[in-house]
Amino acid sequence: HRYYSENKMAECAICEIMKDRSQARLVYEDEHAIAMLHPKPSAIGHVLLAPKNHYPILESMDDTIISHLFNLASKISSSIFDTMSIQGTNIFVQNGLPAGQKVPHFMIHIIPRKEKDGIGLQWTPKQMTTEQLSAIELMIRDALVAPKADIEESIPIQEVSTPTETEPSQPKDRVPPEENYLLKQLRRIP
Repeated sequence: HRYYSENKMAECAICEIMKDRSQARLVYEDEHAIAMLHPKPSAIGHVLLAPKNHYPILESMDDTIISHLFNLASKISSSIFDTMSIQGTNIFVQNGLPAGQKVPHFMIHIIPRKEKDGIGLQWTPKQMTTEQLSAIELMIRDALVAPKADIEESIPIQEVSTPTETEPSQPKDRVPPEENYLLKQLRRIP
């Protein structure tokens, strides 16, 4: 991919961990993913979730793997809520060098949060004109609906955020179902 060359795989710390698990404190593993405590955490309980196969950034992955990883991120976040005295989590991706990605392997960060914990994820809002916003809106919308070589038909903009019944579900044999999962999530709503 344009952000990382393929020879970076040889230098990838995550791929090295796949070869030698003794380097990591694993909290979860299945045939597609691995989750470990961050060796230099921003907060106690900071977890890194990564695909086992080498994918440098989000756009290089298959939708099935992306779905699996984000379902796992939700479950890991829930387990952090259930086991640690926290008030929230940040779940984010540093996608590419300009976004702060340090390792050429896609990862999802799950960071436990407490009020006034000193972790700064703030930014200064950019001032934009209505014309600038409209131009960017149209550019992104057009790119989302434009036919791609690897997509048979265009996806209307309305369907981008609406899941359908035909989307693959998370494999039930890989992640154990949790009882009262919805109730646990509802209790967390402020």
